[in-house]
Amino acid sequence: MSLPTKRTLVPVSGGSLAVFQYGDGTGEPTLLIHGVTSSNRAFQVFADALIARGKSPYAVDLRGRGDSNNLPGPFGMAQHAKDMATVIEHFGWVKPDVIGHSMGGFVVAALVGLYPDLVGRVVFADGGVPLPLPPGMTVEQVMPFILGPALTRLAMVFESKEAYREYWKPQPAFAKGWSEVMDEYVDYDLRGDAPNMKASANPAAVEADSRDLFGDDLIVRSLKGLTKQCLFIKAERGLQNEENGLYPMAVLDVVLPQYPMLKLEFLADCNHYDMFTEASGAEKVAQIIYGDRI
Repeated sequence: MSLPTKRTLVPVSGGSLAVFQYGDGTGEPTLLIHGVTSSNRAFQVFADALIARGKSPYAVDLRGRGDSNNLPGPFGMAQHAKDMATVIEHFGWVKPDVIGHSMGGFVVAALVGLYPDLVGRVVFADGGVPLPLPPGMTVEQVMPFILGPALTRLAMVFESKEAYREYWKPQPAFAKGWSEVMDEYVDYDLRGDAPNMKASANPAAVEADSRDLFGDDLIVRSLKGLTKQCLFIKAERGLQNEENGLYPMAVLDVVLPQYPMLKLEFLADCNHYDMFTEASGAEKVAQIIYGDRI
């Protein structure tokens, strides 16, 4: 696995956004955007797979997460897209590839919708496509089911890094086994001093951002307005390693025709998390996007 080689604090509204370079910086820049309670460390093994293909991966900590967790609101996809545009301009990149995982896919959708001239290839990794609300339910009614486990974790206090690791290890998503990559991922996420340590994500950011995941007008307009084909990678299994995944095919069959520029790629034998946190999954994703290693 790779650890970041450099951290850059990019000035944005309200403070500084942390951006992490993986590798030596040679190759074409690729911007990686994580999910709702995640961080740059979600992409450690994926960064290796990209470096082997001549890319230079840069992973952000979104506003309200990781080393960017002290940044104030407003939150939401439009604000995250503005932050990503600022990052691209700060580094002087010309149309970098942008890959978004989970909620990061929605950030990518907003970015390409609001700042189409700033981005090159766009990839949605098990995220970015709004899920239809259950019949008769509002966003407010659905939110507790979607956010409940995450908000519970964000409210918890952990006495040590070991305690936080033990909280994560039994999660069904890591059925393929625990690893040093996951040790680093959860250790990085834990903030404060023992015995009063908490996860880094700001609950207010998580709640505000999650409202944009259900048919937000900006996201829908952005996906309908895509002018070139973009990959939508669907993991076979879901957040709890369940069958059908976060995006069941029965739902995609109904939803995807609205977005003719999205090309569906099915990622077999991976769930929503291990598609990036486990080496074989990360390699498969890189293979789908970029083909063989150089």
